[in-house]
Amino acid sequence: MSHGALPLVIIVSVAVSTVSASNGAGSASLGISPKRQTHANDYHTTPIGIYTENVYWNSRKRSDELRAKRGALESLTSTSLQEGVSERVWDLFYPDYNCPLVKERVGRIGDGGKWVCGLGFFLQRPHCLVYSLGSAGDTSFEENILSKTPCEVHTFDHTLTPDVQEAVESMQGLTFHPIGIGSSSQNARLQQLHQIMSNLGHQWIDILKIDIEGAEWEVFNDLYAQPSSTLSATQVLVEFHFQGNMTVVLQTFDRLLADNYRVFAVEPNYYCQEGCCARDLLEFAFVKVSARGEICTPHVHSSLLPPGC
Repeated sequence: MSHGALPLVIIVSVAVSTVSASNGAGSASLGISPKRQTHANDYHTTPIGIYTENVYWNSRKRSDELRAKRGALESLTSTSLQEGVSERVWDLFYPDYNCPLVKERVGRIGDGGKWVCGLGFFLQRPHCLVYSLGSAGDTSFEENILSKTPCEVHTFDHTLTPDVQEAVESMQGLTFHPIGIGSSSQNARLQQLHQIMSNLGHQWIDILKIDIEGAEWEVFNDLYAQPSSTLSATQVLVEFHFQGNMTVVLQTFDRLLADNYRVFAVEPNYYCQEGCCARDLLEFAFVKVSARGEICTPHVHSSLLPPGC
């Protein structure tokens, strides 16, 4: 740039109208026009819908190119992609999907909280369903969900001491199950997810929270045991614990992406001595979408965003 020249800045202004929409029981400011309510299924063709999809696919392309550039990664025993390079395997799976209906952190501040997409929209219908796999006695996530939504909340944990289990079972509104997720052939107190859902009469989970201290890899391997396997859940919130097996990490993420899950939030867990565990422990939040990028839910929660699957 020559001396005296001024930099050029172009500002693009996007106008968003806010109207009051009646729902029969009163009115609320939804930030949508009557036309949007009538033609909600064209969300993916709106400027913000198109831009969101472009951001996602451009980011995925960059990640795929980096993965190809680094070559065979399956033999790696640490999360670093290459010695001397500031890249980790988690960088291949950025939170490149923007939650269109606000994301917020649910649960206590610090270790134990989770990022949720559209809490004020998707989880406001009667009988919405939340599964929490693993608790270690920390029920702040469940408490927060119960206080903010009408959801049915189930917690599963077969590792609690009698005193802790009694405290969890006493929580109002929470249904506790002293079982874990896994193969019953290995442990009589384990059941596979599809068995649990069938036994409880559930077909779709709005939020599936998984924090089971390293057993998540085996759970996902069971969930995607067949090429045609698919997970019946809108959001999957999971803490991943790297255990030295890069093949398992890549296979798990590839299966989730193939099942149309997109990452919308990532948070390193640095709640250990000097925070060094942040390289191996990370919280990932996924949301399932249709081929057009609309969030998968069997229920119409809002006229702003239609069910995508």
